[in-house]
Amino acid sequence: MKDNNRRTGFALAGAVMAAVTASLCCILPVIAAVLGVTGFAASEFFARWRPCLLASTFGLLTVGFYLAYRPAKRSCEPGGACERTPLGRWNRVVLWLVTVIVVALAAFPYYSGWVVRAVTKETPRASWKGAVAHLTLSVQGMDCPACAAPLENNLRQIPGVRQARVSFEDKRASIDYDPAAVDELRLTKVFTDAGYKAVALSTAAH
Repeated sequence: MKDNNRRTGFALAGAVMAAVTASLCCILPVIAAVLGVTGFAASEFFARWRPCLLASTFGLLTVGFYLAYRPAKRSCEPGGACERTPLGRWNRVVLWLVTVIVVALAAFPYYSGWVVRAVTKETPRASWKGAVAHLTLSVQGMDCPACAAPLENNLRQIPGVRQARVSFEDKRASIDYDPAAVDELRLTKVFTDAGYKAVALSTAAH
């Protein structure tokens, strides 16, 4: 029984670790947003390996369920050395709880945008009467909604930026800024430093 419990525990621990690693592509931008870190290009690496990591996650979870619910060998004598005692009720409850955690971690990219906006707050900026230019960028390389919020925060920290919006769905960034205080190159550098490719689509003054 102890060996069976140990193998099941290893399978579940591996499933949790694989699920966390598979979602690091979106977990890292959330951490970056909370800590105010400007670069998180490593998330692209985890996004590339996410399909394989998810396959490992649910493969290990399947092993855990198999070990927990497989029937005992019929050829075994009761009390014999080969007899397997099934997991107890509470151990199976833990198995299902871990399954819920694994599924929530694996699905994190789909609700990561809500999480990152909940843990970060937009700092209001005082309005000014100077000239305002508008820049629209095409942004490539974002893997989930969580990537957009840290980029917005990094842009808003630049002196001269009046407003910044980054859309994961549209793969675009819209920035209003004071051309006397900051230039287009500085704004584009925010994206390249974070590991993304940004190309100017339009620039207008108003």
